[in-house]
Parts: sequence; C-alpha cells; structure tokens
Amino acid sequence: MTRDEAKNQIETTCGQGWLPLVDKAFDHLPHGVAIVEAFEKYGRLKFRIDRDDEAFETFLDEITERSGMMCEVCGEAGTEQIANRWISTLCERHFVERTAGADSGGSDGASW
Repeated sequence: MTRDEAKNQIETTCGQGWLPLVDKAFDHLPHGVAIVEAFEKYGRLKFRIDRDDEAFETFLDEITERSGMMCEVCGEAGTEQIANRWISTLCERHFVERTAGADSGGSDGASW
C-alpha cells in the first residue's frame, strides 16, 4: 500500500483528521517493511505491516493511541463516542453532525 492509497482509504472512511498520522507512519517506515493496510477499528487508526519489526510496531501503537485523542474528521481534540452505532473518535462538533437526526431510542426504525 502506498502513502496515497492509505491516505485515500482513511479519508474516505473517516475524514481528514488522521491524515497527519498516516504521514507520520510512512515518514518513519523502516527499510524493508511495508504497510499493507491502514484502517479504523474501534475509533482508532490502525496499521498492518508485512513483517515483524518490534520498534516500528511500538511506534504504530503510539500513533494508534494518539488517534484515540483526536477527531478523525478534523484533527482537533476528540474523544471516543458512539455515533450511529459505531465507535468513533470525534470532537463535539462532528459528534453532533454525525448524530443529528439519528434515532436516539436505539431502534433500527422498524415499527413493533
């Protein structure tokens, strides 16, 4: 996966807020190691690499932790939120935007 592919994946699925973290991962990519996947899981930015590299994996864990404190949409300070049944890391403004008009009763819209 290239840097641009990773950034496109994250921007498409989450927003632009974590793009600097994707850049940071690629900026510190050790020789001989490739990032094969960049994705969001449980409101955090995650990466998969093609081979074991303990130091780089520790660095990626630090990026994952940092992503849990910044809005995935805009990059401002954020917290873990449940938005439309998904765990996301969002600032207050983007949490409100994502949940505006959402059914707060937990129903999937079906009439029982």
